[in-house]
Amino acid sequence: MTMRAISILLVSTALGAGAIGAAVKMTPPPQSITFSDGHDWERSRPGPDSGRVAILIDALGRTDPVVCELIADQLGNFWSSGGRDGVGRLAGSSTTLQIAKDSIGGTITDERAIKRLVAELDGSSACTRRVASKLLGQSAISTARLNSLLTDASANVRESAALAAGTGDRHEAIPALERALDDRAPAVAAMSAWALGEIEDRASVPRLLRFVRDGDTRVRLSAIWALGQIEDKRAGPDIVATLRDPNAAIRAMSADVLGAFEDAEAIGPLERALGSDTDARVRAEAAASLGEISSPASGPALGKALSDADIAVRRAAAEALGNLDELLTAPSGLVAALSSRDPELRHHAAKSLSSIADPGTTSALVGLLSHPDADLRKDAVEALGKIGTPTAVQAITKALTVRDPEVRKAAAEALGEIKDS
Repeated sequence: MTMRAISILLVSTALGAGAIGAAVKMTPPPQSITFSDGHDWERSRPGPDSGRVAILIDALGRTDPVVCELIADQLGNFWSSGGRDGVGRLAGSSTTLQIAKDSIGGTITDERAIKRLVAELDGSSACTRRVASKLLGQSAISTARLNSLLTDASANVRESAALAAGTGDRHEAIPALERALDDRAPAVAAMSAWALGEIEDRASVPRLLRFVRDGDTRVRLSAIWALGQIEDKRAGPDIVATLRDPNAAIRAMSADVLGAFEDAEAIGPLERALGSDTDARVRAEAAASLGEISSPASGPALGKALSDADIAVRRAAAEALGNLDELLTAPSGLVAALSSRDPELRHHAAKSLSSIADPGTTSALVGLLSHPDADLRKDAVEALGKIGTPTAVQAITKALTVRDPEVRKAAAEALGEIKDS
């Protein structure tokens, strides 16, 4: 069962049997959902009324903290029952409960519901405050009211209001959020930086840059993350500088976001971090970012990282090699990774060899066709299809007769692509 499915079940439980009796006046959810039109259908649906909000908040306050956190994490994701005419749902499922659950993702316009959410922002439970904040972000609360909450006497309220502004993508709250970066409470400043990252307005870059190099660690991490979300290259030099920060968490976050800028100026610093940083998290993030920048010049550095002592770094390097543009020769370590005991590393290595399509790796890939790992055999067929040499075609042809249907299908598709090329 996926986490999303779990969250749907959990929120139904949190609403409780008593929720069915609460007054709900709303239309049923759409019978089918179309994602291709770019319409924010969740926000266009009617949201919960005050009774529903009160039941949800009260139930979450009484439930197991883990259940509350699971629902808080998933709140705002795709929660519609979906389907059509009950297909895929148990016969005893309550339509009324489904409608009530689906309403949670809609826009809250009930003033009493908004007041209840505002009151919860200073509650004792961080979890229910987070739920209230996220619901408030998708409500019809006015900009003036939200901005006033960002200057409330309570740090809890100010932090929660920043979360609401970010959740709701409230561009009109940007000036207030930028002022809140100077809040005396680090938690408020950090959440304000996060919200600005969610809104992704480039005009906020100069303000965020002030908090990158020094100050509270949580605020710095949020500011660096936000700049990565905005993807403005003006932030590159300041974030490159933090790759040398004493704090490993700062270095790891910096290495992570530099990939979003896809700036060649970051390649050298990232390669140095990959090769010499003492923290494995930093090296792994540097490898991934080099893959995002996609310069074939990073092939040697990533190839060397395939022998890193940390498996996460080796995995990241193997995957990144497949993302480099026009890398024609596969590092020898990538072929060696095919025989690793780690299945994820083997998979990344095979996928990257497929992207590189180096004829020199043909024999190693042919050898994988008898590997006990079915996924790896399929990866090998796909890689051989990309190489397309006579030897590769001969091996793929033989794969048409193996017992595994997925491998046979991959072989047929690979031969078809070779024929069409």
